[in-house]
Amino acid sequence: MGLRHTKKAEQALTVLVVEPRATDLEQTRMTLGEAGFRVVPVTRFDAASPLFEAIRPDAVVLAAQGPDFAAVQVARRLLQMCRGTVPILYLVDPLDMAAVRHCLDKGQGVDVVTRSSLGEELVLRLRAQLRLRSAVRQAMLPTGGHSSEALRDPLTGLYNRTFLLELIALEIRRIERFGGSFSLVAGSLDDFRALRKESGHGIAERLLVYSSVVFGQTVREADVVARVGEEEFMVLLPATPAEGVPDVMTRVRERFALARLQVEGRVLRPSLTLGSVSYPDMVGSPMQLLNGALQSLRKARDTRRSAELEMMI
Repeated sequence: MGLRHTKKAEQALTVLVVEPRATDLEQTRMTLGEAGFRVVPVTRFDAASPLFEAIRPDAVVLAAQGPDFAAVQVARRLLQMCRGTVPILYLVDPLDMAAVRHCLDKGQGVDVVTRSSLGEELVLRLRAQLRLRSAVRQAMLPTGGHSSEALRDPLTGLYNRTFLLELIALEIRRIERFGGSFSLVAGSLDDFRALRKESGHGIAERLLVYSSVVFGQTVREADVVARVGEEEFMVLLPATPAEGVPDVMTRVRERFALARLQVEGRVLRPSLTLGSVSYPDMVGSPMQLLNGALQSLRKARDTRRSAELEMMI
């Protein structure tokens, strides 16, 4: 088994590309081939699942186009088959805002990449997701002082602050070598401490666990969610510039607005405040970036509370 994994590591990583338009498929194949990937191109979406099962690719790229957006249905099937272990990307035309919106709203949390003539964004996103996946798998091995217990928050099962800082450092090194960007989104549960004081630690902890599930269901496959404080969470968004953060925040807010947790006859509606930083817009150590996101969160919370006080006067 170990020899098999070693041989695969020495080979080019395999990307399954599903693109109905032959011209675009060839362009994507050439772009990824020149970047060192082994590409398996196919024009039919109904062939994606059988091919995926046969070749077990390292990543998948699906061209997302209207009116049927078959790529979304294929992504749902592939995610079930691999249980979220294989990075998947939607490839959309730069002016097709309907496709972008559809993928963000109903795309199963899969990342969206805009098609470009040179394909730099696609290559960067693929490398970012594959390197992050490799780093997580390596860190999960019980070697080098790491174990799965040491990487995770014992209450929620999310990654902890220490491991998140390691992943941020990895992203910084990747950007220094290949270029690109990443972002951090911090979220804090509103009124958590008041709830804990009123209802006790048990209910407060159940709210934390429930909120961690909501975060996990909202973000993309390549994103990493961590618990970094008592009621504070953080999401690492690889290969995501500051321009992409508002969409992520909107998805998180909308998902939390629908969330309900029934505990001992009570219905809890978790709400949260969000803040963010993006690299290299902000440059610093992993700890400085993490603290910067938390400071942005606290500033947003102070602004909201000031607005609420003004409305009461």
